[in-house]
Parts: sequence; structure tokens; C-alpha cells
Amino acid sequence: MNGRTILVAAFLGLALPAAAQPLDPLLKGFDDACDYTDALGGLLQSSYAFARKEGSVEIPGGYEAAFGKPAVVKEEDYLHITLPVIDSTWRDVPVKEIEVYITELESGFSSHTVVFKTAALKQAEAAFKARGAAAQKKLTKQDDSGFGWQTGFAVRDGAPRYECDLST
Repeated sequence: MNGRTILVAAFLGLALPAAAQPLDPLLKGFDDACDYTDALGGLLQSSYAFARKEGSVEIPGGYEAAFGKPAVVKEEDYLHITLPVIDSTWRDVPVKEIEVYITELESGFSSHTVVFKTAALKQAEAAFKARGAAAQKKLTKQDDSGFGWQTGFAVRDGAPRYECDLST
């Protein structure tokens, strides 16, 4: 928006569009061999408790407006948790939601995914495909127990996404 447009909007009392909130501080390291910030780890752990009806989702401070109402759907042996994201980006790519898959009973299975908006496919691929390939190489070296940890950029059902699966 140029200065003249802002001045006219201010003069007329028009609301300016809000800037998208970057999730970069929350997701720092997620695309570097699944290195989670404490805030993201807390959010994910609280989503497990929410899905298992043992607690509530605890949104990290400063991100309250970035998340919508969480949802849980039972899919066979798994709980699919969706944390809708509202008008936020990661590395300037619009984010749709964060998905979590866990088992109903506590186990070593957990998969976390940042799902981007479908219209941002090319932008997401440009931002994350090479990062994901490098992160997979790094993660494979860290997987001393041979669990087959997986990370990287993918497109599933037409939706671009960045995934971390550190299941044991």
C-alpha cells in the first residue's frame, strides 16, 4: 500500500488490512531436522492432552489470535488433531493449519505437520523443498536407533505441507 492510499484510508476512517502474523519464532527449527522450540513442544503436548480428554490446548503467549478452535477426529487407531491457523505465515508462506496424529493411548507414535494453503503450493515448494531434503539427511544421521524418522516437504491431497515424524 503506498503512502497516498494509507493517507486516504486514514482520512476516511477505513480499516487497513491486518498483516499476517509470522509463526517463524514458534516454528524455528521445525524445518531443521524437527528441532522444536519449547513453545511449539508445549503446544503439541497440550494438544495430545486435549485429544485424549485429559486437558486443554495451551496456545503460547502472543499467538492467541493465530489459532482457531482445535478439533479431534478418531481415524482407525489414531487421533487426528487439527489446530486451525488464522491469517499467519511461516517463512512468508500462508499456513492453513497444524496437524497432529497420535494414538489414543500414549505411545511413541506422533506425527506433526504444518499444512500450507493450497494456493501457496509453488511458494511453499520454493521455500521448503530444499530445506526438507537437507533436514532429512541431518535427521537420518541423528536416528541412531533406526526408527526411520521422516521430515520434509510433501504434497498430499493437493495440499503442500512440511512434516516431522519422530515416532519411536
